[in-house]
Amino acid sequence: MSPETEWVLVASGLIAHADDELDGNEVERLMAIVDEQIPEEDYSDWLALIGDKAKLEARYAALPNPPEAQHRVVLEQAWTMAMVDGDRSASELVVLVNIAERFGVDPVQLEFWRAAWTEAEQELSLRVAEFAVVCLSGNELLFEDDHSLFLDLIARLPTTHDERERLGALANEPPVDSAELARALAAMPRIRRLQVFNMVAPLIRDAVGAEAARTRFVDIGQTAGLRDIANLLS
Repeated sequence: MSPETEWVLVASGLIAHADDELDGNEVERLMAIVDEQIPEEDYSDWLALIGDKAKLEARYAALPNPPEAQHRVVLEQAWTMAMVDGDRSASELVVLVNIAERFGVDPVQLEFWRAAWTEAEQELSLRVAEFAVVCLSGNELLFEDDHSLFLDLIARLPTTHDERERLGALANEPPVDSAELARALAAMPRIRRLQVFNMVAPLIRDAVGAEAARTRFVDIGQTAGLRDIANLLS
């Protein structure tokens, strides 16, 4: 495991524990990081660590600071964790500020980053919701049997409860134009584009019209510059 991954896990864990309560979405995100990044031999140790605030704080105190080039990545991942339950609390912000202060990040710089991250999260959430509706419904309204899939996805978006409610209402509205959506996706940074497709991919496999949804998923992905996007569905 790289030092950056360890820092992301520890910082994200501290944010999740900031209000002394882990909710389901926070646990799911921490588990996803562990699943993707932690070697099998260390898996159980990290599961125990992220569930124990005192152990996390001890690990945090013992860690050497990451290189300056990794400061933004670590802080952004921690900031994302703060939104997975739909609400960023004052206690979570305090933890983020304390980590940034330890890194030597200027408070003005942190505020600038936070504004940029929040804007990017809002765009990501919107594109995920729009893309899911287009894939699942084509040019029609969303199938009734696909509503629960869609709303489960909306509940996991890194945005506020109010924004989730607004995006959830897209289930009952005509989808956006697929060509316009593809252009909007193409304009996003590649890492954000891939996030959109990774979040929507599980819905495609379980959709009522799975084959048509798969075709739309791949076509839009290729138009958006992701040539091998079909691999996400294999």
